[in-house]
Amino acid sequence: MKKAFTSEKNEYSFKTTTTQENLEMQVCAGDGMVCKYGDHILMVDRFWKGGFIAGIYEFIETPEETGFCECECRLNFCEKSEGSFEDGGHAMAWAISRMQ
Repeated sequence: MKKAFTSEKNEYSFKTTTTQENLEMQVCAGDGMVCKYGDHILMVDRFWKGGFIAGIYEFIETPEETGFCECECRLNFCEKSEGSFEDGGHAMAWAISRMQ
């Protein structure tokens, strides 16, 4: 069974290990975003209580190591937003700001 990290403040479940492909299937089709940013994946999703949340993952495998496509390489959870944002753009801006 895979372990998941659950945020206490925004109650969104972030898997501790996942893939970009799995994140893309997890986020809301109309409002969610999964974007590669260097060696990280930034994700934004609509939060069921209203607003949007953001999370940051880092690659722990490469296509050269695994022979898989990059979207199938494993990611580790790094960080989450502490609260929610008014829209997906602000949530993604927060995630990008954490990369600098």
